[in-house]
Amino acid sequence: MTSQVEADVAVVGAGPAGAASALFAARRGHRVVVFDKDAFPRDKPCGEGLMPGGLPPLRELELDAADIALGAPPLNGVQFGLPHEPPAIVAFPQHNGEQAGLGIRRLDFDARLAGALARRPSIQFHPQTEVRDVRWARGTPPTVVTSTGEVRVRFVVIADGLRSSLRHRLGWTVGPRPPHRYGIVAHWQVDGPVDPWVRITFDDGLEVYEGPVAKNQRMVGLLCYQARMREFSGRLETRYREIVQAVRPELREAEQVGPVNAVGPFWYRASTVAEHGVFLVGDAAGFTDPITGEGIAAGLRQARALADALDSPTPERAYRAAHRRLTSDPRRVASLLLRLTRTPKLVGRGIHSHQRAPQTLSTLLGIGFGYWGFNRITPREWLRLFTGR
Repeated sequence: MTSQVEADVAVVGAGPAGAASALFAARRGHRVVVFDKDAFPRDKPCGEGLMPGGLPPLRELELDAADIALGAPPLNGVQFGLPHEPPAIVAFPQHNGEQAGLGIRRLDFDARLAGALARRPSIQFHPQTEVRDVRWARGTPPTVVTSTGEVRVRFVVIADGLRSSLRHRLGWTVGPRPPHRYGIVAHWQVDGPVDPWVRITFDDGLEVYEGPVAKNQRMVGLLCYQARMREFSGRLETRYREIVQAVRPELREAEQVGPVNAVGPFWYRASTVAEHGVFLVGDAAGFTDPITGEGIAAGLRQARALADALDSPTPERAYRAAHRRLTSDPRRVASLLLRLTRTPKLVGRGIHSHQRAPQTLSTLLGIGFGYWGFNRITPREWLRLFTGR
């Protein structure tokens, strides 16, 4: 790569949000250059659930067929509850013909996205290339400073994840906000038929969050508040296994495969998601919590909105408005679910509410998926959800 490569769009980060941003922009005729500091295939700690709202963008990119062919199992909904008690079952709501999600393995999914980038003639893909800075001056295009040279472009898309170093360099980072939460993730090999449900089991200060992925494995993550993270000091893998098998006895016969990874804290925001030709997409643009499993689908929807905004007379303003529309209600849903599940007592109340009005939580998931607004839930349903009456 020469020191001055001209392109329409530079994308930093080739995960789902970044790769989709590049592919959508290329489909609209833009010349795109993509940088990622890692080599592919590479793994990342992630909930690995593609919620139903993420399937339409994938279909537009003609990528969903590859996932299904490689064995990504369906996700029918969520089962949640307390240890050793029957769970509440919340099916994903149906919307525009979509109902099931997919359990995707990030190692495979990101590799296929990287392959799609490499095959697209109008995209230059540069893995193992670190972006060190983004510079701009009023009236001039932004410049991307990489480990191999500088690139002048019309637009820069930053999709380098939850703890975005470039967002921080730009001075746009807000957070993390307490109470701090963290994720500890590994995979388990399970014998028997695929269980197509996301299962969330709540304990004091943590949840065990699990879902199926390809090759008859289940992603099993612990979502912990900071107070419980002290238990893992010096014994991350051992304590992880102890908690998983105590809270989810069904996994005692399963075999843990691969490493245990930790990530967090969560809840970051950005003071702006678009300014001076620079745009934030995916987790880099803000993230509440993995409890909804919406991270990948949200990034795909934002990528599609970004490509639309680039063709607007005022791209930054258009993207800010689209991002606000796509994220405001899902963020409120995530915050609400965290509040409703903060203690086992509150979880028990939620189960009781679900038994009396089973459609309410399914409707709430639909709000989180961006299907409809909060006015879909009646005042009586809100009362029952918070009081259990």
